[in-house]
Amino acid sequence: MIGHGFLGGYGIGFIIALLVAVWVATDANKRGMNGILWGIGVFLVCIVFLPIYLIVRKPLLAQQQPYSYPPPGSHPPQPYGYNPPAQPSQPSYTPPPPAAQPSVTPSHHFCSNCGSPLDVGAKFCPNCGKPA
Repeated sequence: MIGHGFLGGYGIGFIIALLVAVWVATDANKRGMNGILWGIGVFLVCIVFLPIYLIVRKPLLAQQQPYSYPPPGSHPPQPYGYNPPAQPSQPSYTPPPPAAQPSVTPSHHFCSNCGSPLDVGAKFCPNCGKPA
């Protein structure tokens, strides 16, 4: 019969309270809080201390890296006398120069005497013969 042994009734509640208290104690230690006191409080009065702990617990502390790995963002040590190359500075924004406007040169000139169109480079007007 389950009801007469240690694991019946109170025994299962005792084990559950103990497991929850151990979890709260380790979690509180990871968060920089007093894990022993929180664990004891949760073990003794679980229904009161567990909700309070879940409300007031602090955020997790930064995880420590193993000894063989440098912390994130740091650079490995360099030999003595090593000067890293200078970081290129970000050039300030300069707008591009305006696009070159095509020069408007007429393909025809007009004769000053008769007004007929002249080709570029023509020396004389083909209509009236006057010099261009």
